Amino acid sequence: MAYFKHIKQDVVADDNNSSTTNLASGNAYTFTGIATSTLGVVGLQWSLKTDQNATVYVEQSPDETNWDVSYCYNYIASNGGQGETVQATQSYWRLRVVLTETVDTTYFRLQGVLCPIATPLPSSLSDDSRLKSESTLTGRENTNRHVWVTPTSELSTTTRNRLAGTSFDGTNKDPNFWTETIVTSGSVIQSGGEVELYTGASANGSSKYTSVRRARFVVGYPMVFNSAAKFVTAYTDDNTRRIGAYSASNGYFFGLTGSVFSVGTRKSGSDTLVSSGSFNGNYGNVFNAASGTYYKMDIEYTPIGAFWYMNDKLLHKNLSAHVSNTMTLPITIENTNSASSACAVSFDCVGAAISRFGSITTSATGKYVSNGTTVLKYGAGELHKVTVTDNQGTMLIYDGLSASGTLVASLDAAKTVGTMEFGFPFSTGLTVVVAGTPKMTIVYE
Repeated sequence: MAYFKHIKQDVVADDNNSSTTNLASGNAYTFTGIATSTLGVVGLQWSLKTDQNATVYVEQSPDETNWDVSYCYNYIASNGGQGETVQATQSYWRLRVVLTETVDTTYFRLQGVLCPIATPLPSSLSDDSRLKSESTLTGRENTNRHVWVTPTSELSTTTRNRLAGTSFDGTNKDPNFWTETIVTSGSVIQSGGEVELYTGASANGSSKYTSVRRARFVVGYPMVFNSAAKFVTAYTDDNTRRIGAYSASNGYFFGLTGSVFSVGTRKSGSDTLVSSGSFNGNYGNVFNAASGTYYKMDIEYTPIGAFWYMNDKLLHKNLSAHVSNTMTLPITIENTNSASSACAVSFDCVGAAISRFGSITTSATGKYVSNGTTVLKYGAGELHKVTVTDNQGTMLIYDGLSASGTLVASLDAAKTVGTMEFGFPFSTGLTVVVAGTPKMTIVYE
């Protein structure tokens, strides 16, 4: 014989959290309910009908004093009445209703209901009270990121374009793309698809490898530094190893000083460090890089924030604005002993690059030049083409802000008429020096 237990669905209105009293200046345009026990209750239901916009708060407490859990709903009067069900998670609940504007209601019907058996929606809803489900489109490491749908209902997508960084193939270091700086007994060795930076066993020994090209920042597009590196030598007192998108004055980096692993920003030559124990990412506040292990170290950066990743997992984020004076930065890898350290320390890198999320080409501009020296742009950019319409002279093109910059092109207009395509970047500025009376138009960005 089978026995069945009858369950009674005893739904009751909660008078402590129900009201028909209009909200006005006398009650500060606010209704605040009285704490009611939720023991034996699963669903907390509310409904409201009034003629003014309001915010409804469903609040829960373990002790009738501290309202630790609060769900917020926007009530829009023009949409008509509204009601929701929330799951009980603490011992007491109450309702609060706060008018959006200080305008008296002409009717106000609020009811709270306690429901022993219910299947309420998840506690977390979207801003417009819709059921919210998570997918990879919201981002896994940064869950506050969302894809963008354009005004014409198209999914906004972007490409990643590498701007600085090369592979380390062979044994010949390429000075066309990398600048090597050595102090005392330091050295940079390229072999086996990697570069190895050594300090040598001497105080002040150091080695630095910096990309010749700086990755040009374009307003509206984020930048990303990618690398894979290994702290070969174990923690060494009075030694600093860094890698990132930075110069002597500005930028973003990872660093290991002695046994302290940190991330940092640099502005006008002054560093701000966040060390292990204070990280705020998905590893928790502590992360220590082990010696002899390759790590994928990435940095996303914009003028209003930066994100550091270890092996594709968020290590730390800094949402402060303007922590670097420029976003146009080179790749830098360095290994430095202090004056008191005489240890031979090694730091290896198998690849580093800086890319821009967005089009490799932005909106170009043009300028007609005929004689003298002209600075066409201050800062990084790209030279697209030169059109010669009158071949009566010469033109010298410099990466810099004067004729003392790096000469990148020389045109003998007496032998040239027509359009010449270039498509190469410049880092410091674009200056042209014209001799004679040629007529030329330069297109650049």
